[in-house]
Amino acid sequence: MTEKTGKSSTEKLQQLRDHMQKSGVDVYLVPRADEWQGEYVPARAERLSWLSGFTGSAGMALVEKSKAAVFSDSRYTEQMKVELDPALFEAVEYSRAYKMSDWMAEHLPEGVRIGYDPRLHTVSEIKALEKALEEKQITLVPVDGNLVDAVWDDQPEHPDDKVVVYPEAYAGQASGDKRLEIATEISEAGADAVLLTTPESIAWLLNVRGNDVPHVPVPLSYALLHKDGSVDWFVPPEKVRDEVRRHIGAHIQIHAFEDMADRLQALAQRKAGIMIDESQTAIWFQTLLQDGGANIIAAPDPVVPRKAIKNETEQKYIREAHVKDGVALVKFWKWIDEHAENGGITELDAVAKLRGYREQQDGFQDCSFDAIVGWADHGAVVHYRADEKQNKTITSGSLLLVDSGGQYLGGTTDNTRTRAIGTPSSHMKEMFTRVLKGHIAVADGKFPEGTTGRDVDFLAHQFLRKAIKDFGHGTGHGVGSYLSVHEDGAGLYGDIRLKPGMLISNEPGYYEAGAFGIRIENLVFVAETGDKALKYQFNTVSLTPIDQKLIDLDLLDKDEINWLNAYHKDVYEKLSPHLDTEEKAWLKKETAPIHKP
Repeated sequence: MTEKTGKSSTEKLQQLRDHMQKSGVDVYLVPRADEWQGEYVPARAERLSWLSGFTGSAGMALVEKSKAAVFSDSRYTEQMKVELDPALFEAVEYSRAYKMSDWMAEHLPEGVRIGYDPRLHTVSEIKALEKALEEKQITLVPVDGNLVDAVWDDQPEHPDDKVVVYPEAYAGQASGDKRLEIATEISEAGADAVLLTTPESIAWLLNVRGNDVPHVPVPLSYALLHKDGSVDWFVPPEKVRDEVRRHIGAHIQIHAFEDMADRLQALAQRKAGIMIDESQTAIWFQTLLQDGGANIIAAPDPVVPRKAIKNETEQKYIREAHVKDGVALVKFWKWIDEHAENGGITELDAVAKLRGYREQQDGFQDCSFDAIVGWADHGAVVHYRADEKQNKTITSGSLLLVDSGGQYLGGTTDNTRTRAIGTPSSHMKEMFTRVLKGHIAVADGKFPEGTTGRDVDFLAHQFLRKAIKDFGHGTGHGVGSYLSVHEDGAGLYGDIRLKPGMLISNEPGYYEAGAFGIRIENLVFVAETGDKALKYQFNTVSLTPIDQKLIDLDLLDKDEINWLNAYHKDVYEKLSPHLDTEEKAWLKKETAPIHKP
């Protein structure tokens, strides 16, 4: 496998192995994450893609002296088959039941030395690997300087976009108030400061935004929030204009990245208590602080749970963003209906058209991720991305899956719909309706206080499992407020308790390899019901019609039909005032009430 220009994958691997030998390591890890452990990374940090050709948003390469493997989860199983050269890289799927460390313990020889860049791996990650591999006496060795960077001759430069102010009118709370709330938590923990290494947390805390990362409006930075509410902000000073300096005020001091080690060491020498989130913080920071004498206090990032609960102002603008996004999606799906069945458009045509409709909306800034437009068997690849090498023409006879979202001032959207082009088969209708039933079960659920995402997750799977089918990805993730489309602190997984104001996706699916994929996704707010026992419910905020041609009415009960009719009524009432006559007529037809014969 070679690029159009530059080194082949074989040459890249050989040069990397040469540097591994010089560094005294037998194995080297190349993660998808960057120095900020992010899902979305700047071009400079696309090391895994540059080395292997795999472009998924999660994964890692493990390079040995004579062979290599790339690991990712079930979302990317089919994608790895397409993008990896099997002569150079073994594709390995990991899961909760079978971790990457399990594979390493099985396949790596005893006593090998695994090299890694300590800025690219979290404390928790390295601890877990060390524990899993200790029986085989495998040693993890931090290597100064990234070995991929050493052989990447045309590596892109660091992003240099300016930081911008995020007005309080959108944020709903002043930065100073946010900082003082968290400062109280720092003091209560017996700490002097918390080290924040996640750009989204810092952007939310300081009410700033940026453009350093594709689709996530944040500047790449680090911050020390002290117990008095002051902040040492590590960000290139040339990226912070006077407007932003006035906005952040005198209690936030700006430092260059190059000054970060000295600043942290000075704090450590005073035996300061520093809170760090081991699941998010690169082990480089912990080593630096520990070696300097700091008192490390392991604690979750205190910004995350606050950021996950949207205040009234944030909720207002998020709802407005979904009206705008819904208008764009109505225009798009009407266009699909008018052109796709005759084979006149490709997947890439659809990607471009959809972005164009979003760009027409006031306040649109960017897409919240690269749109997934998968026709037929491409829809079965959960995170498929069309490109010139794999760009199907959409025709009659199968299903089109479109997962996309927008970044609007005030709100982030994420929406998936599956639509039949032509007449769907009875099997397609059955699977779609089972997915829809799971979606409705989540959307229409009522829950007691203390309910976790894990408690709700089964609702989405139950109807597929009755047919001995299922889907392998999570049912729902948290979503930011003009921040990342994938946000920690909320979701339909794990032990995080649902709380009012959380914004979560509801997206069950079904994927039949080589045939088609189905997913139905809306965003929902956690809200109060007014009932003391069943205290919480989900309020759907996404506004896009669901394809009724794909529904098997015999599989829906009365309550499910009522939910769908009420949802479609809401979609029409909120979107129709923003549509022209033809668009309104199309939406009227798509949202017409359904009834069993």
